[in-house]
Amino acid sequence: MAQEVINIGAIADDGTGDTIRGAGIKINANFTELYADPLVDTSLGFIQNEISSTESNADIVLKPSGTGAVLFPAIKINDNNIEGTRSNDDLILRANGSGSLVVNGIGISGTTITAIDSSIVNINENLTVDGTLSAGATTFAGTVQIGSTLDVDGVTTLSDLTVSGASSFVGTTTVDNLTFNDNIIGTSSNADLNLTPGGTGVVNVGNLTIDSSINLTDNVIKVTRSNDDLALSGNGTGSTQISNIDLDSGTIDNTVIGASTPAAGTFTTVSFTNTQINAGQLNIKDNQITVNTTNADLEISANGSGNVSINGFSWPNSYAAGQFIKTDASKNLSLTTFPILYVESDVADGTVTITGDSSTQTIDSFSASTHRSVKYLIQMSDSTADRYALVEANVTHDGTNAYISSFARVGNGQGDGSTAYESIVLSADISGGNVRLLGTVNNTNNQVIKFVKRVIKV
Repeated sequence: MAQEVINIGAIADDGTGDTIRGAGIKINANFTELYADPLVDTSLGFIQNEISSTESNADIVLKPSGTGAVLFPAIKINDNNIEGTRSNDDLILRANGSGSLVVNGIGISGTTITAIDSSIVNINENLTVDGTLSAGATTFAGTVQIGSTLDVDGVTTLSDLTVSGASSFVGTTTVDNLTFNDNIIGTSSNADLNLTPGGTGVVNVGNLTIDSSINLTDNVIKVTRSNDDLALSGNGTGSTQISNIDLDSGTIDNTVIGASTPAAGTFTTVSFTNTQINAGQLNIKDNQITVNTTNADLEISANGSGNVSINGFSWPNSYAAGQFIKTDASKNLSLTTFPILYVESDVADGTVTITGDSSTQTIDSFSASTHRSVKYLIQMSDSTADRYALVEANVTHDGTNAYISSFARVGNGQGDGSTAYESIVLSADISGGNVRLLGTVNNTNNQVIKFVKRVIKV
């Protein structure tokens, strides 16, 4: 309908204008058309510099036509931008009551941002929160940097808080009742990873494995790799201190080992398997006891009137000059004085077997520079022929040649034509500085020689 204009006449009260009733009809018609227009029939309220909705919980929708823009004094809305045009002025968009300001499906009401279709609100660029960020079960797909306080409502474990990308918590971050799943990794180069309790609290770990090798569970420290040693070592001059030790159910209590004044350690049994023991200058390995220091003596001493016992032989614990040690059939050793002592000569004996192959073999020898002469009493046994003989021999030398004289030969074949008692021919020579007593067997039987000799010094 076109606008109806009231005829007011040419001059006042000239009777050419519309009547009062006619003018009222035109006015009502104009207002009826005006109120029916969408621009007037609206729920918007305009008060000072605010545009508000007059209907409860109603949205405010600003929509231009085509490529046009919604323009307000000091406000420009164009494409995807809303901007203030006056310096330092606020830009205020406000819904009425509990209504929301809706921008492209995002509802803003008070301090709440809501997806109108109940889907996800995505913030695709960097987000800086200077105050407190409060969130429920939240997924961070990108980098999250929090410089103040992170308060995650309803989240008791990190399994409810999913952070897919790299996250940086700058400064002190406090998380109560936090469960870490899988790994905790220090990302700074060469930085330590410290777990520090507060006050008198402790760091409590139920089951801990270190370097894939050492495991601590309850009160047990053990090695996890097969055949690995467990080494406890102090640093520098430090020592490994253990207040109370139980070795294989054998307790070591109140024993100071290696202190400035070591206490005595008492052990019922000490067992070492395939181990070498080094105790100062002494070495014990397998069935051998040796001394480590060159030319050092190996000393075994009993206490007081006690005796040193070796393989059942009990050694005397007192000595006198010129005595000899003798034993009985029960391994008892005692000291005795030999009735004959020699100064310029010595008495010795020996045995040797020479073969019946017609070769000359050595029966005995002595140093030519130490002894001049020897008197032999020689027993010859030919068990194969059942013949035995006894003969004396004197041997002397001049440093170059040796001389021998055998005599007083006697044997079980003497007088019956047998030569058993003469089966060995004796001779002597000097070789390598030694005087040698030689024998040559005149048959094919082995001969067992036993002799007693008395040597006289040069």
